[in-house]
Amino acid sequence: MSENLKNQIIWDDFRRGSKKALELIYEDHYASLYHYGKKFCKDQDLVKDLIQELFIELIDSGSKLSPTDNIRFYLLRALRHKLIKQLAEKSKFSASVQEGSDFDLIDSIESQLIIRETEDQLRIRIISAIKKLSAKQQEIIYLRFYCDLSYTEIAGVFDVNIQTGRNLMNRAISSLKEDLKINSFTKHLILFCLKLSV
Repeated sequence: MSENLKNQIIWDDFRRGSKKALELIYEDHYASLYHYGKKFCKDQDLVKDLIQELFIELIDSGSKLSPTDNIRFYLLRALRHKLIKQLAEKSKFSASVQEGSDFDLIDSIESQLIIRETEDQLRIRIISAIKKLSAKQQEIIYLRFYCDLSYTEIAGVFDVNIQTGRNLMNRAISSLKEDLKINSFTKHLILFCLKLSV
């Protein structure tokens, strides 16, 4: 059975009120939602509260929920909207919050960079290069390579067309390559560390 079909069956069961389907969805996706939420907001309790709130709303909506064959995409998109709304309401945030200006990929990159002491300089250069990317570029890298979302799904998360999502990713990768002046050896190491592929 394909992953998409499995997702569709679980989601349809959930929409019909299955507690077992709810448990499966919660167990399979809570960690991803939590880590994604922490990229926007360092307040861990707020992130946990919003995830709980999201699940309560989903349970209340039941059969009114849209069908999906990618539960992770559906949940990430819903949580992102809740986070942006909550941060905007907290208010010292400008309109730039709407563009995900607080999104921070550095923690994820640091946890992924398992390199030897001799590669410390490269790690510093990578982190420095990522910090120069816009928050939206950092977020799209996270969604594509850490959450395994397709360009179609990323476009759905951002509410933009697919080509806009691809253009944003291409600019992010080009900026990294240019900033790091990648040669043949470091290119493979960096792309491995970032889980990118060209």
